[in-house]
Amino acid sequence: MTGHLTENTVSPDYKITSEESMVVIKLSGDWAYDPQFPEEIDVQLQQTLQQSGIKSVQVNMEQVIAWDSALLTVILSLTELCEQQQIYFDSSLLPSEMTRMLKLVANIPVRDVKKHIEKDTSFLHNVGTNVIASVKEVGEVISFLKNASSAFAAMIKGKAQYRSSDTWVIMQQTGAEALPIVSLLNFLVGAILGYIGAIQLEKFGAEIFIGDMVGVAMTREIAAIITAIIMAGRSGAAFAAQLGTMKVNEEIDALRSMGFSPIEFLVLPRMIGMMLMMPLLAIYANFMGVFGGAVVAFVVLNITLEQYLDVVIKSVSLNDVFVGITMSVVFGAVVAVIGCQKGMSCGNNAEAVGASTTSAVVTATVIIFVAAAILTVLFGVLGI
Repeated sequence: MTGHLTENTVSPDYKITSEESMVVIKLSGDWAYDPQFPEEIDVQLQQTLQQSGIKSVQVNMEQVIAWDSALLTVILSLTELCEQQQIYFDSSLLPSEMTRMLKLVANIPVRDVKKHIEKDTSFLHNVGTNVIASVKEVGEVISFLKNASSAFAAMIKGKAQYRSSDTWVIMQQTGAEALPIVSLLNFLVGAILGYIGAIQLEKFGAEIFIGDMVGVAMTREIAAIITAIIMAGRSGAAFAAQLGTMKVNEEIDALRSMGFSPIEFLVLPRMIGMMLMMPLLAIYANFMGVFGGAVVAFVVLNITLEQYLDVVIKSVSLNDVFVGITMSVVFGAVVAVIGCQKGMSCGNNAEAVGASTTSAVVTATVIIFVAAAILTVLFGVLGI
């Protein structure tokens, strides 16, 4: 059986002959990649090997001028086919480079890997793997937080390498540009709290205390938590995407090669900007939440603005405001550190940047709620 595959100057030719119990495949010419030949010769080889009495297969490439991975794939498929049918494959007339590649591929325990994967996909194995990954991730965050703290200490001493102009840009991005979404969501949260409170308080004739409930809840915790979640999805994700893209483009490595600390030059301005803006956003969110409750009180309960604000002023103390501001500072640090850490530790491709961005939002949100719970208990124990 012979074949002529292309019409190039030096066309790749092949000849398949059967000699008693041996099949000889003689190749010649230029076997550079041609999408037509692998399927054609593979089909003919399978038809030949289906004949009875075949005990060995030999491939002769002494007259081949050039070849590439496409031909190697055909030869590899042939070796696998011979192995399945228990036919000896003679590679003595193959180029030494191809022989080494075939041996390299043969040394990869594909079947063992598949069996290992199938064996270890149990529920306990998945739980253990996830726990180990979580512990490793916590360790990475703690290590990054240590480096960020060192950079913050260097900034206080005036020895940190960063540009103050970057801090102002971050403050604008995390502050003024975030006001619209912070306003809308905190207004709606305040309105929701007010409406739920109005339904319950109306049953007891205590409608006037709607200002007490909304004011304390918003200033003490809700405004800070809602604002932190907004910033985690907005600025935290942006930090992870920015730094992740810089890592993919090897800009972070370039900073290191020039003697700059990426933690100080990139992370520090984001931490400072976020920690300075979060308290201001939280205070602004307090007013928007209280205003949302005032609208509901007026529409649903016919409580005037003066009456509502009088209750709010009497019920909200400086301790409540202090607790909210303290929480907002902590939440700002969490968002900045997690966003930057995920960006700095991402892989070197676009998919890794997307995964790090998603992970930054999820991780920061979880830590925000955990920190809120811890701080709430702590302030309660301290009587604040």
